[in-house]
Amino acid sequence: MVAAGFRAAFLALACAACTSIAADARSFEGTRWHVIMIDGRVTPARGDYRVEFRNGGIGGRFGCNHFGGRFAVKGEALIASEIRSTLMACSDPAASFESAGFAVLNQPMRMNWSSSKRLMLSNSAGRIDLARSY
Repeated sequence: MVAAGFRAAFLALACAACTSIAADARSFEGTRWHVIMIDGRVTPARGDYRVEFRNGGIGGRFGCNHFGGRFAVKGEALIASEIRSTLMACSDPAASFESAGFAVLNQPMRMNWSSSKRLMLSNSAGRIDLARSY
């Protein structure tokens, strides 16, 4: 009995960090995400930090300029393409968050889901942490 309880506790602990979510482009369609961190830095409470997926497109803001483009999901990668943005001059901290965010967005991003409402996009340029908003 003790062994069975230990085994169940071990399996629960071992799988606590495992979240497997099969995603494709339809998983993102019509969703809106709050950017909570870029490269481990928490985004300011004031400002517009968001990513949205609609009609096969990706758009949003990293604190200053609006951006938009196309997106695709290939395996465990999210790929943004044809990214364009407005070109307003921005002061910090928005300027530094925007620069770091675009660096990540302009390369294929590995998707790491911690739950159906939390997603980390990462590559060699850095990472963007997202929380699903409604």
